Amino acid sequence: MQLLVAVLLSVSFSSIVFADVVTVHQCKQGPLPVSVDVTGCRTTPCELPKGQDAAVLVDFTADRHLTALVPKVHASFGGVTVPFELPDDRKDGCQWLVGGVCPVSQNEDVTYELRLPVLAVYPSMSLTVELQL
Repeated sequence: MQLLVAVLLSVSFSSIVFADVVTVHQCKQGPLPVSVDVTGCRTTPCELPKGQDAAVLVDFTADRHLTALVPKVHASFGGVTVPFELPDDRKDGCQWLVGGVCPVSQNEDVTYELRLPVLAVYPSMSLTVELQL
């Protein structure tokens, strides 16, 4: 499945208190998700606190039978796109399905939880995060 999600995020020192569905943008290929919730974000750009994980819930409908989910994350800023390496415990997307398991049937509605570490050493800046499942 080539589900792609792009969300504009801003890394800052703000606190997280809300969660709402945010607007996503079509990426290069693949279907858009049904919805994307970024904890603490009501509108983009989302402000993410440093030193914590950003929690993102992605609801999508599988466009085909899936035996595995391998999340790929990229960050874009200033015209440069770089891969964002997920920690080893987050590389198996099947382990991060909320209320579901792999294999995923075609047309099944599922929720994937993406947890992105936002390290305290990251500079404060706006960037676009792209998720591919």
